[in-house]
Amino acid sequence: MHLGWDRFEKLMLALSRRVLGLRDIRFRRYGVQGQAQHGIDLAGRESTGDFTVVQCKDYAAFTAGDLRKAVAKFAVGRRPFDAGRLIVATSASTEATQLADELAALQLQYPDLDVDLWGSEQINQHLRYCGDIVAQFWTRETAADFCTGAPLPGVPAPPPDRQEQAERILVGPLNTDDVAPMLRTADNRRAEAPAESATLYGALANRLHDAGFRGHATVLRKKQLEALQEGGLFDEAADLAAELAAAALHHGDSDQARILAHQLEQFARDAAGSRTPQASATARHAALLNAAAQDIAHPLVMSHLAPALEKVGAADAPDYRPLLVLMLAEYRLATEPHTLVELDGLIKVALAQAKEQPVTEQMQDILVRLRLLRAEYDSAPRQDLLREARRHRMKGRHAALVSAREARRCALEGRAEEALENWRDAVQDGIHAGLAEDAADWLYAIRAANAQYGPWTIEIDDEHRLAQALRTTGSGRLLDRIRDPRAQAMSALVRDKPTEAVLAARRWLTDSVVTGSWADENEAVTFLGDLYRDNNEPDLAATYYQRAGSTEKLEQLAKNMGDALLPLVPGARQPWWTLRSRAVLIAAQSDLGEDAAARELFDEMLDLAVRGRVGELVDSPTRSLAIQAAKSACALASRSTHEQATALLDLLGPDVPREPNQYRHTDDEHAAACVAIAIAHPELAMRALTRLFDLADVHTDKALNVLVRDQTLRLLGAWPQSDRVAAGTVPCSPLSGDEQNTLRTRADELARQGHYLSNVIQAAVNPDHPDVQERARTARDRLLARPEPDPKSMSLDSAMVPDSAMVCHLASDERHACLEKLLTVASDRRELASNRQDALIGAHNLVVDQEPEAKCTTFRASQPFALGELDGSRLDDEFTGQPHPLSTLKINLGSASLRGHGLRLAAASATTADEQEWVKDQAVELLRSDEAIDVQEAALALNRLPREATADIDPRALADHSHISARQLSAVLCMQHPQRFADTLARLAADPSFRVRRTLAEAVTTHSGPDVQPAITKLMDRLSKDQRHSVRAVVLGGLRKQA
Repeated sequence: MHLGWDRFEKLMLALSRRVLGLRDIRFRRYGVQGQAQHGIDLAGRESTGDFTVVQCKDYAAFTAGDLRKAVAKFAVGRRPFDAGRLIVATSASTEATQLADELAALQLQYPDLDVDLWGSEQINQHLRYCGDIVAQFWTRETAADFCTGAPLPGVPAPPPDRQEQAERILVGPLNTDDVAPMLRTADNRRAEAPAESATLYGALANRLHDAGFRGHATVLRKKQLEALQEGGLFDEAADLAAELAAAALHHGDSDQARILAHQLEQFARDAAGSRTPQASATARHAALLNAAAQDIAHPLVMSHLAPALEKVGAADAPDYRPLLVLMLAEYRLATEPHTLVELDGLIKVALAQAKEQPVTEQMQDILVRLRLLRAEYDSAPRQDLLREARRHRMKGRHAALVSAREARRCALEGRAEEALENWRDAVQDGIHAGLAEDAADWLYAIRAANAQYGPWTIEIDDEHRLAQALRTTGSGRLLDRIRDPRAQAMSALVRDKPTEAVLAARRWLTDSVVTGSWADENEAVTFLGDLYRDNNEPDLAATYYQRAGSTEKLEQLAKNMGDALLPLVPGARQPWWTLRSRAVLIAAQSDLGEDAAARELFDEMLDLAVRGRVGELVDSPTRSLAIQAAKSACALASRSTHEQATALLDLLGPDVPREPNQYRHTDDEHAAACVAIAIAHPELAMRALTRLFDLADVHTDKALNVLVRDQTLRLLGAWPQSDRVAAGTVPCSPLSGDEQNTLRTRADELARQGHYLSNVIQAAVNPDHPDVQERARTARDRLLARPEPDPKSMSLDSAMVPDSAMVCHLASDERHACLEKLLTVASDRRELASNRQDALIGAHNLVVDQEPEAKCTTFRASQPFALGELDGSRLDDEFTGQPHPLSTLKINLGSASLRGHGLRLAAASATTADEQEWVKDQAVELLRSDEAIDVQEAALALNRLPREATADIDPRALADHSHISARQLSAVLCMQHPQRFADTLARLAADPSFRVRRTLAEAVTTHSGPDVQPAITKLMDRLSKDQRHSVRAVVLGGLRKQA
């Protein structure tokens, strides 16, 4: 190997980056020709801050003197970087004993320096695993011939004896010629010599277990234990049962472990009664393994095993203690990773004990897995493991496991490239070790990492195809399990066995974490979240959904939980998808919790949003975390301080300018936050509402829709159409007159540019503007010219409602003409149900200001609708109601019923006491409807009626109604006689729906005053302490107005 000093140095640079196991190192050449290099050629920095340096010697022969000179040049002089490790790399052979002796002497002479020597033998061995480097410095043909990590060919394994295999399966493994005689002997000797019989049973069980007949081996183990017990050998039976129970737990056979733990309890009682020499040890066996069995069988927590293990002294520790510590710690890592460090003492003791036990393949696996557990929270053992794996100083199966676990850690820390490199190393080592199934799982982990971090290319499914091919070559796995926990969990779910499903899924998750199978881990986490959600454990479900990044399921869970505050996972050191899910939950619960906690969360979300926008966050390719953080901050805007609200407006300000037809992901939340800030901070109202108009200017749909809401119109100093009964009074607005005029001008400009809904906005804010009349006439013409339904086509007409609102600004006769037209459309069965419903809503808008005669005519026209006589529209079966569950194209335009809309029109047009009584009777009946929209419209109709018309309605019956609108109506009606309905008001104050409680708070504040009744005072005090900020804010706002 003589390449010339420059090429040899470059070769060492490439090889050092690859094989030293220092993935955080960025090796570079140190200095240039002519500079003082202080005895080094290459330098690299580890993640811990320590440096490794390499000195390259392209010599034909390398002597002990050359080695001493090279080391002394670095060690005696100024050590660059204070490096603690020096590698002398030479192209010459270093097999001479003199070099080995000199290397040992130098290590003794410089104890603070780790000295290593790489000769041509070591370099060639490393290069066999680095085909790309060999191809770079030599040729691809050389790489193909030279590079192989496979062992040298040996004696081929004999093919399986198929005849013997068939005999064991068909005849039964207990009835074959080599087993049956021995079994008969054991059975015959059981009465006379139970100890001898037990020995025979044990030998047969071992033989069957090694042959793969584990179930039959279990049967013989049971006989072995019974023989020992019959012979009074309780201590021996307990030792065996404990060993078998620990092994069963290690292999995931929890059922067998529980059976053996129960037997151990009996052995302990027998031993105590017989006062055997090891009765105390038998009792310890029983205590330990019963604690383990209880933990493994509990679907929620594992609280028994850790205290039991801590009670075991060093002298009394059973040989299987490392197995129990490993099981406990790996479960902790999978389910509560932040608590793993609490088990450090147990893990260290288990490691020390395992090192003293005889070297077996199982014990080597246990040692590596225990070391990997410490590596999760301690960088020193992690670096040691990585060095051993990448220098091929451990078995290939263990090196694959170390690389996979490091890959998982890197993926969770956002170091995607390093994660992919480690998983590729795991795949290579796993294939060489015959772990085809695990290697396939690691290929899927690579695919999952690419999906989370990018890049998103057409090649993202390559690993999937490779994994499919790899699984046809074998089925080897690192972990030996009695049954696949994933299949067991799925089967238990189908059989409606939730406890079994949870236990199997937890084992599935643990195995996935232990092996670094990231795609499986994500699937198991989501599966566990679903199980806990469906079995009344919402807190655990929320934790797992956040960990999995399941934002939609998390939002739905928060919605279903109502006022219950779900826990947030810790925000530190989490991957971006967990932080994003956490932010989603914060937004979903923005109305819950204490105000001080909400402000802290606001600061956290704002900080994430700021860091994300300047590129300081590890995020998804679409910047999902930064976007969601800004959305969550907007959701908390109503609970912000003045400074926080100002900071939020500053943050989102650059989002307003944009190119035509451009959309920002935060637009909807930005618009809503503007209104929330204007309400919560009157001093910022002008700035916030100006921002809202700025968003509307750039065609932000949400901003335009928000501007037509009643709440926003009141802020702008206008009365919404629903408040026309208050017309002539001055609405309460935080804006000054000049500010209102400024925003009216902005509304006029929106209308001039023809923005969506701008005509409605202008009509509400500046109804006297000349353009309003012109647009109203255009809307009138559009309504009157509406064509007859075409039987060959259909049209979803959404303009009738806004057009009717515009027509309200015209003269009475023009409004009346449009009213008649809308009633005609509503009566036409050739129209779609949704169009007829819109026509009834439009008629409702127009009838409010009509003369009594027109109202009377409209009332009579509305009665058939309210009675359901005119139900039945075109294509009802195809477009309304629930679609067929197996239908490919599912269309549901809502209910086809016209009763609720007709009844509300009747309520708006009723002028006489008899008419109002009729409306009341129909509404009370309609409250029993199965159609949610009809119940809602009936409640609105009753709420519109005069107080005297609803005086005889008992609100107590409505307080238990299943529909929220009915309970809201109950709150309003109860406030007519608060003292009389004090008990009902108390029930409504504890209603599970915050909308009901908020309606009650609004009703209470309108009845409060200096002479308020005691029942109202008590109610206001209770509502002021509500779980929901929005409810508390209504009450506190009412109290401030009184003050």
